[in-house]
Amino acid sequence: MLSNSRSHSNEKDVLGGIYIPPQPGLIDQIEKCGADLESIGEVISADPGVSAAVIKIVNSPAFGLAQKIGSIPQAVVMLGVDRVISILKTLLLRKSMANIDSRIDMNLFWRSSVSVASVASTICRQLNLSMADEAYTLGLFHNCGIPVLAARYSNYQEVMEFSYSREDGRIASEEFANFGVHHAAAGYRISRVWNLPKVIALAVKNHHSTDRVLDDQSIENPTLKTLLCVLKMAEHMVNLPEKLAQSDIDFEWQKIGAKVLEFVGLSEYDYEDLEDAVRYTLGKF
Repeated sequence: MLSNSRSHSNEKDVLGGIYIPPQPGLIDQIEKCGADLESIGEVISADPGVSAAVIKIVNSPAFGLAQKIGSIPQAVVMLGVDRVISILKTLLLRKSMANIDSRIDMNLFWRSSVSVASVASTICRQLNLSMADEAYTLGLFHNCGIPVLAARYSNYQEVMEFSYSREDGRIASEEFANFGVHHAAAGYRISRVWNLPKVIALAVKNHHSTDRVLDDQSIENPTLKTLLCVLKMAEHMVNLPEKLAQSDIDFEWQKIGAKVLEFVGLSEYDYEDLEDAVRYTLGKF
């Protein structure tokens, strides 16, 4: 078992031996279109599978649009280029990982990611936070390091299950002790390669260090802290530890839940009301 004292540079060396899916050429094509919305719509529409998936996502309850969108050009105009590209990246990430031999149940992994993303964006709308799209993207990307580490290490599922069973809630510590790297660091690398907004990439990197980020007065980015709190509430609502690691207790939430609720200004009763409202909006998670 590797020591927790391994340096950050060594962690980067370990990541250097792990497959990181490259950003697809479709994103490059879109970015070359600049502000030409018509050209962007044409590029996306040229792939029927991707365009249909985008329309399905934007019309889902997670986005809460009052008017249904029927085409990619309409989506680009109504939602804006940045929002559509974020949706595209989440779809293409899943597609790029389809052939990874990750030794985990990828269908379960993606279902849990979609659940967290949908709940996170709905939480934002319920709390009138203007970051629902960012929360959705974070929900889908935050655990993207799990499949690539599972493809690299044959015992990753076993270690992950043990990580979530730690009563101290230090999930990343167990992975680091075994592999010299953890899925949050791998996810951060993917987020940077895929050119996600910096705040989302930082949230991916720190999603198992939420208490440290909330306590750090030198971090003056309230969006980062709020996104992490929303993500943690969403994970707890969907019971992510049970879905990913067969852990019937969310030890991480037990450790940080009070601090998260304090930061967003919610009492325990407020949180229960919020969960009821999210369930009413989305139905079964």
